Amino acid sequence: MKRPSVFLASTIVVALLASGCSGQSPAAAIAPNAAPEFDLAVVNGNGSLTTADLKGKVTVMDFWATWCEPCKTEIPKFNELFDKYASDPFQMVGVTIQSGSAEDIKLKVEELKMKYPVVVGDDNVAEGFGGVLGYPMTFLVNKDGTIYKKYMGALPDKQEQLERDIDTLLKN
Repeated sequence: MKRPSVFLASTIVVALLASGCSGQSPAAAIAPNAAPEFDLAVVNGNGSLTTADLKGKVTVMDFWATWCEPCKTEIPKFNELFDKYASDPFQMVGVTIQSGSAEDIKLKVEELKMKYPVVVGDDNVAEGFGGVLGYPMTFLVNKDGTIYKKYMGALPDKQEQLERDIDTLLKN
C-alpha cells in the first residue's frame, strides 16, 4: 500500500508536468495593459520585429525555451494557428528566453519547423508582459496593443481556447 505522502507527491508531479514548466493556473483574463515597446531581432528571418509591427493585428506572443519539452509540443499547434489565420490581421510570435545563442536558437527553430517569427526576448520584454513565471507562457494581444489574456502552461485545450479568443478579437 502506498503511503499518503508518496501518493500526494506523485499527484503533484503529474499536475506540474501537465501544466508545463510552471505550476501556475492555466488561463486568465487580465486587466488591459499595453504590451511593452520592443525591437527584437528575428532569429528565423531578416530584420527585427517591433511593437509597431503588431499594431492592428491580433497577436499571440508565446514565451518559450528550447529546453522546455511542453513548449516544443505546442509548436505544431501554433504552426496550425499561423496557417489558419494567415489571411486575417493576425500574427504569431515565438519569444525565446534562456535558450543560448542566436545561432543555437536558429538551429532549434529550424529543427522544430517553426513557421512564424521567433525573436530572442529579454528581461524588459518579459517584465513588460507582467513577468514570465514559467514556460510555456502565452499572451494574446488585441489589435490596439493591449494584453487581452495569458495562458500558463501547455494546456490540453489551449489551441481551442486561443481560437475562440482570437475569433472574438478579430470581430472587434
